[in-house]
Amino acid sequence: MTHSARYWHKMPKGQLKCDLCPRGCRFSEGQRGFCYVRKREGEALVLTTYGQSAGFQLDPIEKKPLNHFYPGSSVLSFGTPGCNLGCKFCQNWDLSKAKEFERASDHANAKDIALMAKAQGAKSVAMTYNDPVIYIEYAAEVAKACREEGVKG
Repeated sequence: MTHSARYWHKMPKGQLKCDLCPRGCRFSEGQRGFCYVRKREGEALVLTTYGQSAGFQLDPIEKKPLNHFYPGSSVLSFGTPGCNLGCKFCQNWDLSKAKEFERASDHANAKDIALMAKAQGAKSVAMTYNDPVIYIEYAAEVAKACREEGVKG
């Protein structure tokens, strides 16, 4: 499942350039960026992990770098496959550098994530395991759905 990507422009010689992160990946037909989730299809970039999660975990908020954000509460953590970083020490490398993400992913639309958090008693949702900037279109929709359900996103 793909979704139209934002934050890119066409280069003079026909390549497309991603403007989302500092890597500035350039794409010819069919190529993917360093993050492996943004891909050129025809004359546009698409997000290939829209609506896909690399897993869900209910965590204590203290596990996150949020010192005073609802102390004692639970947070629903999720992320997608892929990442624009290349950290050699990454504890989530198997998720963040997954190239066969279709087999390792669960489908979850934004509303489902917000409702899952609410049903599990989580006061918030954390987009984690990778850099959520690479899936900003999906992340923004999840945040909006969370807000509508009274969950911090």
